Amino acid sequence: MMMAIEELNHKIMTKKRFTTAVEILVSQKNMSYIDAMTYIIEERGMDYMNVKKLLSPALKEKLTLEATNLKLVKFKKKNSLPL
Repeated sequence: MMMAIEELNHKIMTKKRFTTAVEILVSQKNMSYIDAMTYIIEERGMDYMNVKKLLSPALKEKLTLEATNLKLVKFKKKNSLPL
């Protein structure tokens, strides 16, 4: 948990620091990715509109998968031929 606190206390939140902080909260506090991101945003007083810049491709994929499983977003299937 100490590393997550260190990551949160940096004045400038980079994509790498944000991803690390989210992953630590998910693994150590058993938070969902959505909850971990919300926690970081609230703790730092960040604007939700700026979070898009901080999402790494891996974190974006995990967030999309979680939101799809919770039926918050519809998963767009790739083009495929009917069977």
